[in-house]
Amino acid sequence: MDTGTWWYLGQAVILGLVQGLTEFIPVSSSGHLIIARELLGLKDSGLFFDAVLHLATFLAILIYFRRDWWQMLTISLAKKESKTPLVADRRLLGLILMATIPGLLVGYFSHSWIENNFRSSLSVAILMLAIGLVYLAFEYWSKLPKMSRTLNNFDAFGIGLAQAIAVIPGISRSGMTMLGGRYVGLNREAAAKFSFMLAAPIVAAAGGYGLLQAIKDNLIRQDYLFWLVAFAVSLISGLLVIGWLLKFFQKHSLNWFAYYLLVVGTGIIVYSLLR
Repeated sequence: MDTGTWWYLGQAVILGLVQGLTEFIPVSSSGHLIIARELLGLKDSGLFFDAVLHLATFLAILIYFRRDWWQMLTISLAKKESKTPLVADRRLLGLILMATIPGLLVGYFSHSWIENNFRSSLSVAILMLAIGLVYLAFEYWSKLPKMSRTLNNFDAFGIGLAQAIAVIPGISRSGMTMLGGRYVGLNREAAAKFSFMLAAPIVAAAGGYGLLQAIKDNLIRQDYLFWLVAFAVSLISGLLVIGWLLKFFQKHSLNWFAYYLLVVGTGIIVYSLLR
């Protein structure tokens, strides 16, 4: 392959890696995709490609938590309720569905408005700064629970409202849902796990909607190698980062990601003003 072909496939690797990592790392995947495309001069790969990336991370969630999903779908309703906050039963499945409702509604009704007003690297950078400060403030004033309590429907809906805010690029879906989980009494590890599992229906909906729109508008790309590479990279990186983050949040807070957001947000703002 010539240099042009390698760079072309390199774009697929970069975008797949950005999606796979930042869908779960609390720094905003949509925001990082916008920044990556602008800084590296990458063209917008289209609605179909975005759908491919979303479906890859959806598959990563299904694979990593496959035992939990299976138990939620098959366990007896008569099973005695556990005192652990994230027991894999049908009750947890119901909580995930409850928490998904706000995000689906907000995403459906505000999609066009967000696309028209929040697709620049400057707007993403400003929101990154704001969210970084929110992380720091929350970690400073909140107290880490010694034990996570059992979630109820009201808690789940509240976490769903936090997720709904993150339809705007620059606001991290995983970060907002982790904050929501912490606010209702989950410890960091439990909040992270619920956040990752909660991503499944919303990411699947985003990928499915994008795919249907691409089919409707005849935007299906024929360069199969490009999107296959991106899909594989996004899937593998997503699987790796989920496991790493669950271990990370056993001992560490969101502050590390807050510092990252403040540095990157400031850098992008300076770059936007000087170019």
